[in-house]
Amino acid sequence: MQPPIPLPLGRLLPPLELFTHPSTLHGQAHVARVMVHAFRLITTTGWLDEAPRLWAAVYLHDLARTHDGRCHRHGADAMQKLDSMPQVRELFSAGGVVEADFEIIRTAVVHHCLLEELDPAHPHWRLTSLLKDADGLDRVRLGDLDPLFLRNDESRAMVPFAHALYDRTWGRIPVGDGHFEELWASASGMAGSIAPE
Repeated sequence: MQPPIPLPLGRLLPPLELFTHPSTLHGQAHVARVMVHAFRLITTTGWLDEAPRLWAAVYLHDLARTHDGRCHRHGADAMQKLDSMPQVRELFSAGGVVEADFEIIRTAVVHHCLLEELDPAHPHWRLTSLLKDADGLDRVRLGDLDPLFLRNDESRAMVPFAHALYDRTWGRIPVGDGHFEELWASASGMAGSIAPE
């Protein structure tokens, strides 16, 4: 299975140098797992039109973190950081993101770290819920994933896969160039063998 973005696997994940805060909790390995969850959610929900926007939102969501503690502003900071990264905007364009998508991407990235939820009637709820759920699935690394906080039924069904992905890959795939290719290969090999809840 290939991700729904028309780019080589090695270009889908932010390189280490784009992260403001080098981190094992919120760095490249975390973003890579969130991206795997995001691409699987796109497939299981059938919301294929969200693929480029969700990819961009996952790519950006933790780039501007300055620490690993609770933080409600790093989403907004990530969108501000995007303004100084024209090469990332060019990458997003090559991956299918159009200029009109940035408003909804901004909403999702800013809200992914806020406590208040968007109303399901909000026009940007679907993308925001996908980002928050993909990010939430990787809470297995913290040991506090509560499926009741996930917004989509498809996300709740992915909890066993989230545990398995983390358990089978954490510390086994070095971060840096090639990380996502190895993680994606591992995830693709596991996908059919993990029963949903």
